[in-house]
Parts: sequence; C-alpha cells; structure tokens
Amino acid sequence: MIKRPLCAAAVLFLCIQAVFTGGLFHAPDQKPAAFEKNLEYKSGVVLTGTVCRREEKPDYTILYLKDNRVLMKKRIFQESKILVYIETTNHISIGNKIKVTGQAEAFEAARNPGNFNQKFYYQKQGIHAFVWADTVEVQNQHIFLLREKLAVLRAEWKKKLTEHLGDYYGNSMSAILLGDKSELDSELKDLYQKSGIGHILAISGLHMSFLGIGLYKILRKIGLNFAVSGGIGICFLLAYTLMIGCGVSSIRALVMFIVRMGADITGRDYDMPTSLALAAAVIVIWQPLYLKDAGFLLSFGALLGITSVNPCLESCFLQKTKQNALAKSICASLSINLVLLPVMLYFYFEFPLYSILLNLLVIPLMSLVLGAGAAGSLILTVLPQAGGGILTLCKWILMLYEEACRTSLSLPMSRIVTGKPGKGGMAIYYLILLMFCIAVYLIRNRGRKHGIKRKGRSKAVIGCITIFGLCLVLYVNCTMNYGRKGELRVTMVDVGQGDGLYMKGPDGMNYFIDGGSSDVSLVGKYRIEPFLKSQGVQSLDYVFISHGDADHMNGIGEMLEHQNLGISIRCLVLPPAEVQDETLMKLAQKAEQNGTRVVVMESGETLGESGLKLVCKGPLKDYQGEPGNAASMILEVSYGAFHMLFTGDVEGEGEKLLEQSGTLEQYTVLKVAHHGSKNSTSEEFLRLTAPKIAWISSGLHNRYGHPHEETIKKLQGIGGRIYGTQEQGAVTLVTDGDRLEITTYLKQTK
Repeated sequence: MIKRPLCAAAVLFLCIQAVFTGGLFHAPDQKPAAFEKNLEYKSGVVLTGTVCRREEKPDYTILYLKDNRVLMKKRIFQESKILVYIETTNHISIGNKIKVTGQAEAFEAARNPGNFNQKFYYQKQGIHAFVWADTVEVQNQHIFLLREKLAVLRAEWKKKLTEHLGDYYGNSMSAILLGDKSELDSELKDLYQKSGIGHILAISGLHMSFLGIGLYKILRKIGLNFAVSGGIGICFLLAYTLMIGCGVSSIRALVMFIVRMGADITGRDYDMPTSLALAAAVIVIWQPLYLKDAGFLLSFGALLGITSVNPCLESCFLQKTKQNALAKSICASLSINLVLLPVMLYFYFEFPLYSILLNLLVIPLMSLVLGAGAAGSLILTVLPQAGGGILTLCKWILMLYEEACRTSLSLPMSRIVTGKPGKGGMAIYYLILLMFCIAVYLIRNRGRKHGIKRKGRSKAVIGCITIFGLCLVLYVNCTMNYGRKGELRVTMVDVGQGDGLYMKGPDGMNYFIDGGSSDVSLVGKYRIEPFLKSQGVQSLDYVFISHGDADHMNGIGEMLEHQNLGISIRCLVLPPAEVQDETLMKLAQKAEQNGTRVVVMESGETLGESGLKLVCKGPLKDYQGEPGNAASMILEVSYGAFHMLFTGDVEGEGEKLLEQSGTLEQYTVLKVAHHGSKNSTSEEFLRLTAPKIAWISSGLHNRYGHPHEETIKKLQGIGGRIYGTQEQGAVTLVTDGDRLEITTYLKQTK
C-alpha cells in the first residue's frame, strides 16, 4: 500500500466516509427537503422542470425532471429532481422544459424486514418524490441533442432485438446490452437470480470493459496510436453510459477504463487496486449513500475478491507448475463468492450453492454473448439476414443458460436460506478473511526471502480451515438472530389492506396465518416471501387460511404456484368443507397440484409442539350462516402464560356464537378482526376476551377507513395497548411463555 499512495489515499477516504455515513451523520439526501416535509398523500401540484432522462415502459413512461419549481398548497418549492409518470411522451424530448399538473407522493420506505426500500433506492439518486401526471404541457422546445439521440437509439435497438429474437429472448438481450428490464419475463428473471447468475441481466463492469477494451484493441490493430484509440474508447463508453443510465457498475467501469487508458497513453503500468479504489472514491464523492447500496458493494466486492483473495487461494491450493485454466477459474469464482457471501446474505438472505460452478459456464460465454449481440445488432443495419443469424447465437447461449439454471435448482440444497446476518457477525467474518490473506502473504514472502520452498499442503490446510471458519461464523450468526429454542415469535406482517401473520414455534416449526392484500400487487412475492427469507425461513410447515376473501389468501396462492423458486408450503389448513366457498376450493386444488398437502381444521381440534398449543375455536359446528367473514377460522395460541387469539374477519353470527360458546378466555394479545372494522369486535366480545394488547392489520390510506374510530375507542376503553401496521409497519413479539417483548419495524416500542 505504501507503494500505491493514490490507492492508500482513496481507501482512507472511503473508510472515513463509511464511518460517517454509517451513523455519525446523515448524507444530504437522507434529510427531507421542505417539499418532502410538506408533502401529503396524493397532494395536488403544478410543477415545471427540464426533462433530463426518459424511460419507456410497456404501459407508461417515466420522465426524470431536474431544476423543478413546484406549486403546492399556494407555496412554491424548489426541488432538484422529481420523477413523473405519464401515459405517453410522443411529443416530449430530453431537454424540453415542461409543465405538469398531477398528484405528488413521497416514496415508501420498507414496512417489513427484508422488503425493498423504495425510498432509499431513489434517495441515493437524489430523488425524493414522484408525480402521477394528469396533464403535461411543453413550454420550451430546447433539446439535449446527444441524450435524445441516444434515447432514440436505445429504443430502436431494443425493437430490432425483439423483432429478430422474439419478445422472450429479445427482451433478455435488451436487458444485457441496454440495461432495459421493463419487459423482461419475470419468471426468467427469478430463475437467473435464484441460480446466482442474475448479474448477467444487469449492465456490469464486465459489459463495459469488454466493449471499451474491445474497441480500443481494434483501433490499435488498425494503426491508431494510444492517445487517439484511448480517447475514442473513452468517448464511446461515456456515450454508452449516458444511453443506459449512470449506474454504479457503469460508472466504475468508465473510471477504471479512463485510468487504464491514461496508463497506456503515458507509458505507465496499470494498477488494478489503485484503479478500483479511485473509482469507488469518485462514486462516493458523487453520492455518499452508495456506500450502503447492494449494487455498489457487490460490484466492487467482486473485483476486490479477484485482486486480493484470489492470489491467496491460488497460493494455497494451486502449485505453479501444475496450474490449469479450470483450477484457476474455480479459485477465482470461489474468491469472489467468499468476499460477496455476507453482502449477498445481508441483502438477499439466501445463497445458491451451485452458483460457483454455474458461473464457470456463464462468465466465459458472456464475452461471446456480448460480442455476438453487439456485432449482430450492427450488421443488422446493412445485412439483416447475416445480423439475425449472429443474434441467433445469442439465443442459443441464453437457452443453454436457462437449462443450466433449471438443472442446478433441481439439485439437493440448491438454495440455502439463512436469513439476514448481523453486522457484528459480518465484521468477524471479514476480519478472519483479512487475517487469512495477511497470513498467506507473510508465509509466501518469508519463503521468498529465505529461499524456502514450502510444501503447498500447509497452506492448503490454512485455506480449508479459514473457509470452514468463515462459513461457521455466518451460520451461527444467522441462526442466533431468528429465534432461540424455547421462544415463541409472532409477527404481524404489513401486507397493506389484508392479513398476514407469521409464527415460529419454540421447536423451530414455522406457521403462517392468512396472507393476502387488496391494495398491494403481488403481495406474496414482494412482501411475504422477502420477509420470510429475511427470517431464515425456507419452508412453512402449516399455513392457515381463515376464509376465502382475496385479502387473506391471494399472496398464499402466489406462493403455492412458485414454490420451486420461493418458499415451500408443506401443509395448507382450511376451514371445514361446509363453510368453504369456491375461492377456497380453488386454492385447495392449486395446493394439491403443486405438491402441498391440504387438510381441514374443525372447532376443538388442536396441534402444536413443546408447550405450544394451537386450538381451533371456530367456526362452531352449530354455525348455520353463509361462507365468508362470519365463518372465519378462529385460532387460539397458548404458550405458558401467554395466550393469543387470531380472529380472521369474524363478525355477525360467527362472533355472537363465540360469545355464547363459553370457550373464550382472557388473552394477552388479540388480533382484531376485519382490520378494525366497526362491524366486528363488539363490546361483549371485548369484555369476554379482555385483551391486554390489540393488533390491527390494515393498509395505509385504505379506502375502507380501517381501523374504524368506533373500534379504536372500544379498544381504548378496556385499556389495551394498540399496535397497527398503518403507523408501525411489521409488529413482532417474542415470549418465553412468561415475559413478553414487542418491537415494531417503523418505530421501536417495548
């Protein structure tokens, strides 16, 4: 490091910035501006701004506006960047100054552990609000000619790809070459991500380096000097970056390419660590929040593994006289995964075991995909048949990728779900990895200094022990985070306007009660599954459905259909057949088709584990009403002195029968029925159950007015503490059967 002063300075800057961004201060974009502070849900606004970027989606277009002047509530606000969604942009070009009227909203932060944080995603781009446009008027026809031409080129390029490869593979190549994932097949995207090769669908440093260095070498071969070839290569990559968008990987590749060209032009040696550190420093100076971004950490971590860990692994496991390409590739893949593993688990909660081997096939062929994709697209303009033939090669390779992914996922232990590791465990992991690299470096240098030819066996032992220790640290750290033996954990997941409750038993069994939403699209995929994976759950032992309303079961329906790539469900528990409606019958059929056992649970039946008892309280056998809310399955959970009642949407006749049954008792926690509707949770019901704590699951800004003011007053009247997903996001309780602790995701409460 002493011999690399620029690298040392960049690393020091990054370390200082990481300490501050990690908690000592908030980056500017984390502090809400005056506009964001005064913004309410769907506030009417009139704004003027300049279009700096345009993204075409299948059903709408996104405009990125800069230098905005916003009129809201008779006040004027200045906002640097705003996102605008409109239905069509045929008459709007990049550079136009436009006037927009519509409804503005702030971006939503994650409301459950493991969920996507939309607010942070746009914060790191300097964007804090978006507008659904009602009307758009162009006030100035000025055009940023280069950016507009690049946007048009990108759209036309994508059109050519889909024309010659079809929508399925054309959109895949569009994602690989142009960074446009708007029409990428969702199942294909999931397949790649679960297999560990999702990186090929993003514009990465590999793409940029291949294109830039490829062009540079071609220009050098035709006789151009270093300066001209390097200058053209830099201008090309800069234009390509503007076309695809300034992402972390593209900026990293651009900076590192500029450093490389500078070294070639000046006759100096190119130093990878210095280039990497400098690129990271440039990005963090531009936006400090990228230090917390998964893309930033994965992009730089991969190259850090190659430059730092890979030489150590080769020193341990490979003898210089017997090295071969396959062995070196395995060491390189392993080194990248060793560096990225904690980051992958922290952001995605699972690890595809066979990705190390799968990438040995994928990465070498990516150069062929990129080369054939670029060359075929270029030749299409003059020789359509020849260009189409070259693009067909890309299609064949993508088909090979897809088949390889399916094969890897069919193998035992293909996906290991660990949950989100703690930061302390991650720190220990990286400390061990650092000590390993230092030890190998010292052993190697000592041998060189004293002329000692050490046998590779001792270093191989060090390497194996280190890798085993790293895996053990992460495993113990993850398992300690999510439930200890003898504890009961219950979480009311924020699914929007609906219900979804997760329970982990004292012996580690996993239960889920209901799971649906009427206002969150694909709630199973985007809310429930990420939450479960963040808790280290790969399989649910029992899923209970209280009744057939979509806001209690549509997320479970999604999960049943995608068990091979998501969370598996072993047993689906439904109410008795006589109160099942058509939707429940269809859900049961879907479960059986996807390998899930289906059973019914009647009043009085029980199941459980060490000290934990689940009892079905309803619907009672003398219930004579129609299927629906009143016929909801009622579950009572007991663990030591702790008692909780799950009520579904019970109301009317079903609730009255429960009151008259004499089976109700006093409960520690009541999951309030029907999202806090005034039609349920009567005063008599509350008198009998006398809950100390009430949980209400309802959607933010829902159109039903849940929870109803009358229900809140009744709950306050009995003196119970009220927790709701609207204000607090996910709510979690942990109990040993005696003591109880409750935390909320958006606001900590005890």
